[in-house]
Amino acid sequence: MQSRYEEEFVESAVMLCAMGRRPGAPALQVARFHRERERLYAILDPDERNAAFFQLHLEWFREWGLDEVLNRVVAEYPVLPNALEVLAFRQARNRNAEGAELYVNAAGGRHGVIAFCSERWLRAADLAAFLRHELMHLADMVDPVFGYSPRLDLGRGTAIEQRLVRERYRVLWAVTIDGRLDRAGRATIAGRAQRQAEFDRAFSFWPESRRQEVFTALWTDPAPAHAGLLALAADPRALRATRQPLPGGSCPLCDFPTFHWVATAALNPQVIAAIQAEFPSWTPDQGLCNRCAEVYESARFPVPANLCV
Repeated sequence: MQSRYEEEFVESAVMLCAMGRRPGAPALQVARFHRERERLYAILDPDERNAAFFQLHLEWFREWGLDEVLNRVVAEYPVLPNALEVLAFRQARNRNAEGAELYVNAAGGRHGVIAFCSERWLRAADLAAFLRHELMHLADMVDPVFGYSPRLDLGRGTAIEQRLVRERYRVLWAVTIDGRLDRAGRATIAGRAQRQAEFDRAFSFWPESRRQEVFTALWTDPAPAHAGLLALAADPRALRATRQPLPGGSCPLCDFPTFHWVATAALNPQVIAAIQAEFPSWTPDQGLCNRCAEVYESARFPVPANLCV
């Protein structure tokens, strides 16, 4: 497995050392780094100059042991060197852009990418905890037992419902990862209490006893599976088998809860066709709320050209 580093990722880390924000770089070495860097501005060709800057930054990245910081944590996951052709690190623009991704090329080669903000270099313990969490994501992705698939079966709900499925899946996966790390005696980016709070928010419609039971099972699960997590995220109320509109359930069109479901058998065929034109995955047995029915019913009637509003 090759380790690769994005230019901006390397430069940002090195400059934190050179500016004294990350301790450990001797003053004489910092002075030498700045002298060597200044000389590169004399290179006229911009491509040659950029290549020279990257090479210099990479040399000092290794000189100050930043690559070893990453390698020590990666070594805790022996499954990755045999499963990945490349493990790349890149700079994240913000915390929302941080994380791990897995790419598979046409030949079947797998490349892992981890992105994080340069400020994480300033706190060694926090960086190690973050890396362990994201490397566990990659380890799960390449583990046949976990059975990961990049194509999530999000059901036939609205865009809002599908976003909620993704968020619930993210929470469930994070719980299993930090649970395994905690049992291994490793520091985690979020402790049990924090993960429990996130889980409770994502599954607030469950009674407390049910939330506690499922959370404990996930936190203590030594070998979670993608299919099980996705099934729980996509259908937490186990409604797929019934497919019946329930009182207080979400309308599949507007996603608002409703107690006033419309009997779709009474809908005009033109209304059903109009709904399915905007929501191709919707079927009449999913139902719709009275407000959505009124909107689509009224759309059948043209507005007079001389109407003033």
